Amino acid sequence: MADDPKKKGRDRSRVSTQEHEVAYIVKTAKVTRQKALEAIREAGPSREKVMGYLAKK
Repeated sequence: MADDPKKKGRDRSRVSTQEHEVAYIVKTAKVTRQKALEAIREAGPSREKVMGYLAKK
């Protein structure tokens, strides 16, 4: 589901700080919630960049 309710479709390539998306990053990257939020803040909304940022840490 899109982050913006006005948009249709999915946006799997993007990530936001919504709780379910942070929980997904925590589970898949096996990091703490704090680290996941830091990665989103530092790497931006691209899921690929967030996962890359976490892989480097």
